Amino acid sequence: GDTVKVTWINSGMTTIDSGHMAVYNGAETLVDSATLVSSGNGHYYKLHTVPNTPGWYAVALTAVWSGSTYKRRTRYNAVIEDVD
Repeated sequence: GDTVKVTWINSGMTTIDSGHMAVYNGAETLVDSATLVSSGNGHYYKLHTVPNTPGWYAVALTAVWSGSTYKRRTRYNAVIEDVD
């Protein structure tokens, strides 16, 4: 499948204590999970391979900083296209 770059950008701070990404399918079954990688200056990422099964997926990002937990969730639709 294709690869997408999932990102977390901290506004006003340059580091987090930990960052995690989880991807769920439409049935809320976990299909991918990983620790976010720092690319410097408060930017974190994870390269995610899009599943070969069409459908909606939810990406849940979690960051912990100074004892506080911050979360973000977004969705994407995986579409399989025929190539001639």
